Amino acid sequence: MRVTQTMLTQTNLKHLSSSYNKLAQVQEQLISGKRIQKASEDPVVAMQGMRYRTEVREVDQFRRNVSEATSWMDLTDSTLNEVTEAVKRIRELTTQAANDTYESSQRQIIQSEVNQLIEHLGSLANAKSGEKYIYNGTKTDQPLVDMDALKAFLADPNGDVNSIYPGGAPAASGKVAFEVSKGITVQVNMQPETVFGSDVFAGLHDLVSKLADPNTTGEVLSNELADLDVIAQNLITERAELGARANRLELVDNRLQEHEIIAKTIMSDNEDIDIERVIMELKSHETVHRAALSAGARIIQPTLLDFLR
Repeated sequence: MRVTQTMLTQTNLKHLSSSYNKLAQVQEQLISGKRIQKASEDPVVAMQGMRYRTEVREVDQFRRNVSEATSWMDLTDSTLNEVTEAVKRIRELTTQAANDTYESSQRQIIQSEVNQLIEHLGSLANAKSGEKYIYNGTKTDQPLVDMDALKAFLADPNGDVNSIYPGGAPAASGKVAFEVSKGITVQVNMQPETVFGSDVFAGLHDLVSKLADPNTTGEVLSNELADLDVIAQNLITERAELGARANRLELVDNRLQEHEIIAKTIMSDNEDIDIERVIMELKSHETVHRAALSAGARIIQPTLLDFLR
């Protein structure tokens, strides 16, 4: 077969074009830091990359859920601590008032402070995490206690305790749970009836009424201490349960952190390039490309002007 100058030129151009394409591909890898730029270059790597990215995003979302759940529980524990301190103070004041040597004016002072503490309990019942009420079950957009109604209830010896709740007496109104791992949910809220139930405010209202009655004896007030002890014990039980959930969340968060590191490492191994290897490959292709250009320049025939010299 006769080899013409045109054939040599076209062959040379074809290989030079292929060399340019290879250089461009390696340069794109070096600039982007990724092994492939589009799925058609390696469908297997692309498919695995999509799976790994989904896994990483899933872990990130679970960690955000854990963070929000932890924030909710921390606020709950903080308010429960304030409730516990308020109940302790009410018990101390009741113990003082149970002394029969106290005059009615002194008991009125104690009653005034107890009223303030009960109103403080009402405000704690309306505590919010962000824009969500944390003690009203799934009704996170509604306060548990109407503060104006609570003040009126305390001032009325015959008041109805249910009047302080805008939605009626609290009951098991649902659990607020966060998914912290695939198929695993953790409840973050406390049921309103266990912390700020009608029996709590009814018992405190009864105490206030007895403090306001000048005929109340110290023995009668001493009997109220047992009810306060029950409230305090219930609070301790609820805080213990909350602490157990918080400890579990901490363990889940530690596991998610390890999972996130592993998932990102696998994703990097699948997608990211080996910088040193790609640089060496680029230098190799540049050397071959220069050699091809040099050889092509020699293959092309001299022009007519070269013969006329």
